[in-house]
Amino acid sequence: MNTEKRYYNIEFLRFAFAICIVYFHLLHSFMMDYTGNADLYIRLAEQSKYAKYIVECFFIISGYFLYHTIQRHPEMTTQGFIMRRIIRLWPVLACSIMISAVFFGKSIYASFVDLLFLQSSGLATDWQGLNWYVSAFFVVEIFYFVLYKCFRNSAKMKLLICMLIYFGYEININAMDGGFGRKMFHGIINLGMARAVAGIGPGYLFAIEWANFTATWKKQKQVQERTGGIEVWLIRVLEILTLSMLLIDFFCSSKAYDNQFIVIILFPVFFACLLTRRGVFSKLTDHKMIGLPGRYAYSIYVMQEAVFAVLKRTLWKNTVFLHDYPVPALTVSILVTIMAGIVTYHLVERPATKVLKKRLQVYI
Repeated sequence: MNTEKRYYNIEFLRFAFAICIVYFHLLHSFMMDYTGNADLYIRLAEQSKYAKYIVECFFIISGYFLYHTIQRHPEMTTQGFIMRRIIRLWPVLACSIMISAVFFGKSIYASFVDLLFLQSSGLATDWQGLNWYVSAFFVVEIFYFVLYKCFRNSAKMKLLICMLIYFGYEININAMDGGFGRKMFHGIINLGMARAVAGIGPGYLFAIEWANFTATWKKQKQVQERTGGIEVWLIRVLEILTLSMLLIDFFCSSKAYDNQFIVIILFPVFFACLLTRRGVFSKLTDHKMIGLPGRYAYSIYVMQEAVFAVLKRTLWKNTVFLHDYPVPALTVSILVTIMAGIVTYHLVERPATKVLKKRLQVYI
């Protein structure tokens, strides 16, 4: 996207979501063994147990921008698309995996599998690492690109995507009793891969319909008339309502919904409000300086596992500090993870992307 069209509110949302995922993983997978079972950690972990489903929102956002990437580069070959995805995703992933393997004893086999984007593919036994999302995202985006090459956004393609969305979510919801998983389902399909297929699909279809809607809207030359009055207030109400319901679901489990498919219903509505740039949250966050941290979201997400391994051997050894000061301990752990992501972005992600684009230009 060019600067005029850049959605800084969505960039900020990606950054905020990345921090929420870090928060969830700290309380549910890594930090708890060092806290002495302090009550506050247990309460926070219970309240945020559905925050892991923020990943579904990431998939929907990815599907939306996948459509626009294809529209900007309609001549792109499948080889070119794959190379672009590798250039975008692999350097930071490789950095995280190599740190974990060299310094923290990560299995060589698991590391090799992760480097090939095979985690959660169903072709490897390892599906529990934090970077399962990257593998699923990589494979499924390629699948949707090839689907586009075959059907060119035809009615057949839309029907096929709708079927994939239905079965992807239906398998997850029933296998996980109203949630989403990433284990193998009866040894046939990986639930994480099914989540990616089901999640990127709605984002892609939403982008198609949103582009058609906005094109019609502009053609009717009613933009000025419709940006005021009841339409704006409706957008604001919907934005606040859907955001509030999502936050309650993610961080107040006692009032959350039994079936987490509600996230798939609520988030596209909230996302549409962001795209209009008319809601309260949109206006507050749709600024360059606020959206700037969004570029660090990927590095923060991928590097968290390596950072947690460092914290286990440093800060978290002070179990008295963790037990007596849970809020400072959580805050410092999150800030260290964010700083590691920022450093990785500037030292690995950005320079590696430039070098690889230059070296592999012939393939792109």
